[in-house]
Amino acid sequence: MNLDTVAAGLPPGTGEAHADPGVILADHVLAARACPLPEASRKRTAELILDAVGAAVAAHEAPGLPAIRDVITSWGGRPDATVIGTPARVPAHHAALVNSALTRAMELDDVHEKALVHATATTVPVALAVAEQSGRISGRRVVDAVTLGNDIACRLAIALDMPLGGAERRPRVMSLTYQVGVLAGSLVAGYLAGLSRPQLLDCLGVAYSQVAGNLQGLFEGTLTVRLQQGIAAQSAVMALEFARAGITGARNSLEGRAGWYPAFFGGRFDYSRHRLLHELGQRFLGDQISIKPFACCKYGHNVITAVLELRSDPDVRVRSVSEIIVRVGADTWDIICDPLELKASPDRLAGPDGLALAQFSLPFMVATALLRGRLSAAELDQDWRSAPELAAMLGRVRLIVSDETFSSDMIPEPGRVEIVLADGRRRSAEATRTLGHPDHPLDAAGQRAKFLSCTRRLGPARSHDLLDAVTHLDELDDVAQIARLTAPP
Repeated sequence: MNLDTVAAGLPPGTGEAHADPGVILADHVLAARACPLPEASRKRTAELILDAVGAAVAAHEAPGLPAIRDVITSWGGRPDATVIGTPARVPAHHAALVNSALTRAMELDDVHEKALVHATATTVPVALAVAEQSGRISGRRVVDAVTLGNDIACRLAIALDMPLGGAERRPRVMSLTYQVGVLAGSLVAGYLAGLSRPQLLDCLGVAYSQVAGNLQGLFEGTLTVRLQQGIAAQSAVMALEFARAGITGARNSLEGRAGWYPAFFGGRFDYSRHRLLHELGQRFLGDQISIKPFACCKYGHNVITAVLELRSDPDVRVRSVSEIIVRVGADTWDIICDPLELKASPDRLAGPDGLALAQFSLPFMVATALLRGRLSAAELDQDWRSAPELAAMLGRVRLIVSDETFSSDMIPEPGRVEIVLADGRRRSAEATRTLGHPDHPLDAAGQRAKFLSCTRRLGPARSHDLLDAVTHLDELDDVAQIARLTAPP
């Protein structure tokens, strides 16, 4: 598949150079129905789907999720799709909301680090909901849909030139994750529902009319982080429903006078059409998505890795640590350090909203990694967040903001940590590729172990049944059984 093939469906007299990129992406999705996708990319997508399903099951009782489920199920409606972890069936857009919020809630879901987006946490719940609603959608088609959706979500974001440090940097306040999730998610939904070309273009246009999502909840450590993830998935499925009903959408949703790039990023970032469309259909950016080993924001993973390396030094003992110095870039500071009086506060971390705050607190990540040697979902519980030894260690973490310029091509930012011992000796470490990064992948055994840990609430038998079903997606005639297996027997 290439851009010449993609452009073939454009109206007479219109070439790809003059079409809105949204039209080109939609035609790319339509062309994929007749063209097999690369098996290497599909294999990677299957691994990401496994990871996403596990993350969703793990978050069944995560703060906010019981309340979100209660609100959604109280609304009633057509029983189109399953709420993960329960036997409840609700309208497809509602199922997408809950299941996407579940996938993101424990911060165990994957991330494309250069694009700065959580793509799979939207594309998989959208695909599962639409597949159940449509009926008898094969696992192979779902893998194809998520492969396309993840690639498009990452392309939409990575096309932006965003200096993450230096004089050209502009602090980010809007969320690329939620915004590209709506746009790419609508194309996933339309692909699986078999929309015609005009309907698919309407679907994307209606999706754009719903684009929203900001980072304020992340700065304050609130539950809206997971809720906004769900709302993005819901909006994608709602776009499908409205397009099928004949609601027309804008055709120039990306580059139009009020399209996404000019409206949200005009005057702040330089948009590169070439970067968005380069090797479309030949290279799939989902291949470069990282699987998380730690239950927290990906911005802190390299720092955690560096701390764990220092922890293995025989000279480093908790009682001998006088200070932990961490050097971070300005973007990392904004996302997981600021305001420091909030994110390093033992009282706030131990409080009722402490779990959501801890997931985006670099001081918490550093102190926990040094004291516990890991940062799993267990380290987010209230017992650990209120532990006296954690509170004492938080006071020894010192953050220094670097004035270096980091472009998206340099992400993930290195984790640079120095420990000062009580006797004045210093130990330092730097990490650039945490386990799970494509350059340092989590192997099949590691992926399986993470999944079984995430799904242990189901019991061994059901957990292994779900593992078997998801790892053999290409053999499933009807993917609907995946969501149903996520509930305990």
